[in-house]
Amino acid sequence: MASSTSNNRESLAFEDIYDIVKRNDKTQYDLIYRTLLAKSEYLTLMPDNDNYSILHYLVMYGLLDLFNKVIAIPNIRFILLTKTATKPQKDILQIANENQTKSSTHKKLYDTIDRLVTMDKFVEYGKNNQINECRKMLQQDEDLANLKPPYRKYYLIHHLAFADNKNAFDQLRSMCNFDMKLLTNDKKTASEVAFEHNHTRFASYLESLSPEMRAIREQHDKEKDKRNQAKIKRDEQVEKEILTTGGNNMLDCFTCPLTKEIFHDPVVLSDGFTYERSAIQQWLDLGNRRSPMTNIELTNVTLVPNMVIKQALSELYEKQKK
Repeated sequence: MASSTSNNRESLAFEDIYDIVKRNDKTQYDLIYRTLLAKSEYLTLMPDNDNYSILHYLVMYGLLDLFNKVIAIPNIRFILLTKTATKPQKDILQIANENQTKSSTHKKLYDTIDRLVTMDKFVEYGKNNQINECRKMLQQDEDLANLKPPYRKYYLIHHLAFADNKNAFDQLRSMCNFDMKLLTNDKKTASEVAFEHNHTRFASYLESLSPEMRAIREQHDKEKDKRNQAKIKRDEQVEKEILTTGGNNMLDCFTCPLTKEIFHDPVVLSDGFTYERSAIQQWLDLGNRRSPMTNIELTNVTLVPNMVIKQALSELYEKQKK
């Protein structure tokens, strides 16, 4: 195992990162994150000889920053209430609750997970078209209409657009103010989701209510045409290399969710997502203080270089030169 952990340029096998997390070796956490970028299924895997997954240990040790970064990994296979193998079985909310008095970070992690559970339940109701359940939750907290966990692709409005459920949209709109500019994790408006699934009437209706939504969709169309006409050769080669070695999921990990282009200066925001520095700085300069991916209020606006992704890309570019 020493040979695996000594080389920070390589991702590790499950047994190796499991051992690092179990020992709470903080010096290796960038390597944990790097490995999960490529092997997100490791997060909730449990070895035969243990009762906990990596996710459970992250919560147990109160690793808030790493937790936030991990759950923001694109396309992560994340099961929020994964149970331990202990008797009685416990999910991460229960574990966070038991440990919240250990430190202020443990308490923040508990609050984060508690909120995630609520948002997750709400969005799941929307996904399954359980509108009455959505209505009940909105009566308690109307902000839920415009929130989602980072690992969820759609907000409620996108689920309604996907299902072509105009009646439900109109009913719920009387209870809350939908943010019509919200974008999916792959940066699509609700009207774009509707158009993609041939729900033209609903898509046009949404854009009639929100000229801003239409403007965003039209801008996306222009950007798509521009990318199709003038792909940067360097990034094309790197994209091919990433797709060859890691597939679409890995490519998403090296692509800014705002620009939809390969990172050049990747930085992590307090929402756990990685962005191209210039793109997220522009977002912040406009006065935004909520995550562009979840619409959750940011705890701070510090931009931290994502050295894991930056180093990995640097290695890929160097490989292309040879």
